[in-house]
Amino acid sequence: MNSWLVTSMILLAVAPCLAQEPSAEEGVRAAHRAFNTALEKADVATLDTLIADTYVFTDPNGRVTDKKGIVEGFRRGIIKISSQEVRDVTVHVYDSAAVETGELTSKATREGRDTSGTFRYTRVWVNRNGTWQTVAFQETRPTGR
Repeated sequence: MNSWLVTSMILLAVAPCLAQEPSAEEGVRAAHRAFNTALEKADVATLDTLIADTYVFTDPNGRVTDKKGIVEGFRRGIIKISSQEVRDVTVHVYDSAAVETGELTSKATREGRDTSGTFRYTRVWVNRNGTWQTVAFQETRPTGR
């Protein structure tokens, strides 16, 4: 065989590996970025897509809010997030579920009260029909800060 034929055969064998879809972790990270942008812009249509119907948010005071409460809170201006910065983010994927952890600093208000601060967080994502949706989120204020 000539070298051109051998090279072509190798490229045909390797090409599917080079054209792979983004990894699940990359999908979760993309959903995370879209979610944070939607929070800052109060984009309720995107929030409605990225938040699962069974969503549960537990804030640092132990208050629990469901999807309806979050989406309506942004729609009515009760919840406002002007900025968020995340650090130390890790994502672990388990088939169609993922756990994201990290540190978050936000400037926010809820019901007119300042809720800004730095928090450690855990967010759970589930992939439903190709879309990553958040199903749970928990914030905790680190001690000693």
